[in-house]
Amino acid sequence: MHGHILQLCVIQAVASFIHLEPKNATVLRGSEVGFNCSTDESWDVMTWLLGGRTILTISVEHGPLGRDESVSTANHSMSSLSVWELVLMNASFSPTVQELICELLPTKLGRSSSALFVQEKGNVRILESNQSVQEGMFVIFHCQASGWYPDPSVSWVVNGTTVDRRDYNTSSLQDPSSLFNSTSVLQMKAETSTTVECWACVSAARAHQSSSVKLTVVAPKPPRDYTVVIAVIVSVCTIILLAVLILILCYRKKLTKSSSENKVSSLWTVNLSSRRRSVADENRGKVNLGYHTEDVTSSGHHDLRNRADGTINIISPPRVPDIIIFRSHNQKEEDFSNLYYKGGKTIRRVTTV
Repeated sequence: MHGHILQLCVIQAVASFIHLEPKNATVLRGSEVGFNCSTDESWDVMTWLLGGRTILTISVEHGPLGRDESVSTANHSMSSLSVWELVLMNASFSPTVQELICELLPTKLGRSSSALFVQEKGNVRILESNQSVQEGMFVIFHCQASGWYPDPSVSWVVNGTTVDRRDYNTSSLQDPSSLFNSTSVLQMKAETSTTVECWACVSAARAHQSSSVKLTVVAPKPPRDYTVVIAVIVSVCTIILLAVLILILCYRKKLTKSSSENKVSSLWTVNLSSRRRSVADENRGKVNLGYHTEDVTSSGHHDLRNRADGTINIISPPRVPDIIIFRSHNQKEEDFSNLYYKGGKTIRRVTTV
């Protein structure tokens, strides 16, 4: 490899005083990267600068002087061509392109520069775990790629086949440290058991970072037949509804009958009581011939009543009851005259109605 580099430098040195190869280098953070500075002119001092900072000085007589621990050198010079190699042992990340300069003194020989681009490789993972779904269902997977620079390329691989970019969506955000965080969403129809992978990479990476999950597809469950259940529920509800309606009708009928009977009984009782009082008041003293009114307002009667008040409970004769008899329209009052005396007991008055 070094022989090839030397040949290239020899060819290019013919056209210029100083030449630096490669002109552009892209590596991952922490990687090694080498550059070759060549010239066919004589020189005294060779200086290497990275991002404006001197990292190596080489004397044509004494070789490397006070070099940085993060770099190493190798002399590939020939009799007619001076070639020195600089190797960066641990490339440092920077979000901007770093300029590497090889400068020869005296200054009339000039300088040559190359661009160094250091990338950052992050991590990737699928947020979902292994899944088991029914055939025909749609499944969504989320892939997160974090800590990358530049913005990583995210892709999906299903059963070993790369998914078309139109079938998933990817978005990215850059955090304050200039690193990118990307999220990709894949929606797919479950047709067969397979492995789902999410890949992320940058140009300097030799291999992609990946994450994978297992998707297990099971046969769909046959739909349950609810016809019998629905028929039973409808039948039971119908029976219950009919029973409730029958109970309500019976209760209302009973309530109506009881109310009517109470109303008739009340009216009959009121009419009978009123009729009895009316008949008794009309015939008071008219049927019992032994009953007569007395003037109890005279002074003689008043005195007699006062003297008898103390002994009325002893000498008062037994009260003669009144009898009210309801007769039919074809009976005469004389038919009840034999009821004035019954069992030797005196009846004061018999009232016929």
